[in-house]
Amino acid sequence: MHAAQLAALAALLTTPALAQTPSVELPSRRAGHWEIRTLMEGREGGPEMVAQTCTDAATERQMLQFGMGMAGQVCQRYDIRRVGQEFHIETDCQMGPMRSVSRSVMSGDFQSSYSVRIEGTMTTPGQSQPQATSMVQNARWVGAACTGGLVPGDIQTMGHKVNIRNMPGFGGGAAQPRRP
Repeated sequence: MHAAQLAALAALLTTPALAQTPSVELPSRRAGHWEIRTLMEGREGGPEMVAQTCTDAATERQMLQFGMGMAGQVCQRYDIRRVGQEFHIETDCQMGPMRSVSRSVMSGDFQSSYSVRIEGTMTTPGQSQPQATSMVQNARWVGAACTGGLVPGDIQTMGHKVNIRNMPGFGGGAAQPRRP
């Protein structure tokens, strides 16, 4: 797995913390160890991906700041509204040559569990039509203590571990880009 893929995966797996605006605020996830199960649906779907992650209050705040900064740079549209107990998020983002338009619905208490359903389209160079995407993510709190050597900011999946606090541009102790 390449660094860019790990960074994208880290952003994807931290969706609750990233999906906030000043007008609508999601509850913070409970500190500790979380298990996140992600399933891509449809023709490009594959096996369920399971990730283990560790968070604390400081990491959640940093993810919010980092995510909002990224969204501000790449998204032409980033709207969030609360509908009953759910959060509805609509985005239109351009990441290099790739464009993603999506609608997400988030629900749960963020203390013991939460779920996210994302449906949208992805357009990449050379495609004649946007490709439909559908993903379901279910997370459950495992416990207050992070196990398996995880520390706040760690995300472990598919045999790889990355700490999002070490991503360039994350802030507050983030690693600086390497120079050749």
